[in-house]
Amino acid sequence: MNKLLRLDKNNRWDMEGIELAIRERVGRPEYFIGRVRELEFLYNWADNIKNEVSRSIAFLGRRKIGKSLILERLYNIIYSEKKGLIPFYYEFSEGMRTGKKFYEDFISRFYLQVIGYYTRDITLNRQAVDKRTTVNFSLLLKQFKTLDIPHKTEIMTDLDACVQMVMRDEDPYEYVIAATATPRGFATTPGVEEKVVQMIDEFQYLNMYTDAGVEDKPCKAYMSNAEMKVAPLLITGSLMGVVSEELMLWLPHRFDEFIVPKMDTQEAMNMTLNYGKIYSHCITPEIASYIVHITSNIPGRIIDILSPKFGKPLITSIVDADQALEFEVGQGTIKKDWNEYLFMAMKAVNHVNMRRMTYFLCKHEGEWYYPRDLKSALSLELDDNTLREELELLHKYDLIELRDGRYGGVFDRTLKKVLMKQYGDILGLPEKDFDAYFRNDSLLDYLKERIRQLELSLEEADNLRSTLRVLQGDHNNLKGHYYEREVLLGLIKSIIDNDGGLTEGISVTDFSYKLNVFLETGKEIDIVLEGGDVVIMAECKNYAPENIYKITKKIVESFADKARHLAKERFQHKELRLGYFSKHGFEKKLNTVFDRYEILFSS
Repeated sequence: MNKLLRLDKNNRWDMEGIELAIRERVGRPEYFIGRVRELEFLYNWADNIKNEVSRSIAFLGRRKIGKSLILERLYNIIYSEKKGLIPFYYEFSEGMRTGKKFYEDFISRFYLQVIGYYTRDITLNRQAVDKRTTVNFSLLLKQFKTLDIPHKTEIMTDLDACVQMVMRDEDPYEYVIAATATPRGFATTPGVEEKVVQMIDEFQYLNMYTDAGVEDKPCKAYMSNAEMKVAPLLITGSLMGVVSEELMLWLPHRFDEFIVPKMDTQEAMNMTLNYGKIYSHCITPEIASYIVHITSNIPGRIIDILSPKFGKPLITSIVDADQALEFEVGQGTIKKDWNEYLFMAMKAVNHVNMRRMTYFLCKHEGEWYYPRDLKSALSLELDDNTLREELELLHKYDLIELRDGRYGGVFDRTLKKVLMKQYGDILGLPEKDFDAYFRNDSLLDYLKERIRQLELSLEEADNLRSTLRVLQGDHNNLKGHYYEREVLLGLIKSIIDNDGGLTEGISVTDFSYKLNVFLETGKEIDIVLEGGDVVIMAECKNYAPENIYKITKKIVESFADKARHLAKERFQHKELRLGYFSKHGFEKKLNTVFDRYEILFSS
């Protein structure tokens, strides 16, 4: 059969010829978008198992990065191609169980998938991977008796031996050893030409929730099995630091480790637009770009933002996306996911230092710090050994990254938001100021990312970075006047995006701004933005909806008068443009005065 891993349009996959032997948690198969590089890599790895040259792999990544989805699609492709590779999927889950229970469950689910492969009966494969379904040796033997499949005698003999072992009272670890050896034992049975592709999901739970008696690290049972080229393992782990440490300590040199990267930006864009339609949002490419940014291209986080929940808005704007994010990090799935990581770390780490160090590194995403630099930056009162121990634990529980002895923030921006929402004291802001800070933080992050993406010369990019560094400084010291800064952010974004209107003709590399400019008379202009031959002066009102009547014709006329006085004093040779902004709108009767003074107004 020809290769079934084929890409279609817009990072979608061609499903022709692929049978869904197991249901994919993505839902409809056409919802699976992207992950081109990852699937190509794993497909080639699996294909090389036929030649017995593929080593076992650890495919590690935090929750919601899409590991299980990739495994499920790989499983269905391998099953459908019928090229002599038997896919075997097993997911470890939370909840204690004995070595004997694991033994019967693991082997029964393995042989069910072997039968499903030979008979092409996908109900058996689906039964085998469904944790809600009880499987055991008795049920399996009944199914075997009526079947005519290859190697039936050998499989029946092995199952009879398994039944005998269950009836004995062996050491719990012996059951783990026997279970994990079964796939490779089948693949090395004389006459069996098929190889086995073992896909073991959430590997960290093997040690955490399997009672193996005196052996507290049952993963050791894979010491020799992981080296067998006829049945290599593809394991995943959402607690990356935990799995990586266990592989290093107890299964050294048995696995090649790969970190699942965040999604390609264009793939993430296509996915966001697709799910936006599915969930009845009205998402433009600009909004999709913003959602991809605030979720760090992580597919599960994109779904978290877009999935409907009571109290979340339909997304038709960037403001709606911010509100959906705030909902998720405050009370939704994103909060619950990160809390599991946080609580595990807090059991072992001083929670105050944990919050401060984690937030600091998240805030300075992309920068890397030696322990001594962190100690200095945060004025930590810790001795060096304690500091290193706490950093190592934070890394173990996937809250920070480690590279060449230096520590950095995780590439998932939602962690910073969870920390901000749950531990507002980190920011040192009054509670009443928090909401505006939270929103502005996302927009500033996004604008900085846009700068990196703009195809500007080095000189132009430096000028723009310099301008936004000043704005970042203002943002970090926000104590009031939030609406003025929101308006200013909007004007700068309009310049970057070349939206026209009030900012028409202003170069992205040639503008400056001032807030709260005073005239000699003592009167004040909220925003003065100067660019080339143009100067913009803006008034900003953040009155509550019931108080917008206080914006009168006289107030608007006064603004126009003081703006023209300031222009005459300091900007005689520039075109004056006036803008009036109100958070909650205007009364219609003001339209005539806006027209008379040629004032652009917005809410």
